[in-house]
Amino acid sequence: MLDPEAVQAALLAAAGEVQALMNLLGLAARSAPATKLAFEDDVRTSLRKALQFGRVELVTVETSLGASGQLAEPTDVVVAAKSKVPQLAVEVQWHPRGEDHSGFANGAMGDLVKMAVARTKGAVEQAGVLIAAPARFWRWLPGYAEDRAGYELLGPEEGTPATLKSDFLANSTWDFMFQGGSDHEVPDRLWSSILGSAELRSPWAEVELRLLEVKGLGSARAVR
Repeated sequence: MLDPEAVQAALLAAAGEVQALMNLLGLAARSAPATKLAFEDDVRTSLRKALQFGRVELVTVETSLGASGQLAEPTDVVVAAKSKVPQLAVEVQWHPRGEDHSGFANGAMGDLVKMAVARTKGAVEQAGVLIAAPARFWRWLPGYAEDRAGYELLGPEEGTPATLKSDFLANSTWDFMFQGGSDHEVPDRLWSSILGSAELRSPWAEVELRLLEVKGLGSARAVR
């Protein structure tokens, strides 16, 4: 398991690299307004490089955490360990310009549940979800979560973890997640906390990155 300070430093380093790219492409976009800019790959690559710096253990992208089920699907960034179990795994979600907030939040929740299951199964020592979204998304999220159980896990307050029984996943609202291959056995409680944050600013976009540490509490049980 990595020290929180090391993970936070890697997040800031990755944010700085992506900020420089945003500045460069922002200037280019003035002459090519139709160009679609997708930064999720850049965030993934920059985070991998930052975590690899000064580290003997290999840091990879698009690596599976298991041989079957949802964990067999590639995970964005994985930090190997001297033992078989990786030290850290992080899924990355970048909010595309113009995408509806609820659709993006659903994708982030899918990653959050996947990472909690990975922790509970012992597939990784530490798990996280890096959410990169504009300020308007973070302003919208608390009100949306008030009447919809589960989404509060995406927006814990600094220093105050969010935790919730996984019963809410039995609601039909979450059918899309299990139809997409999510494990039907989920920890009794889901837990998230802010591990680090950074801001990206340019004349045409403002994005806040929040890295959530995620884990499951209690034994896994079927919610479907």
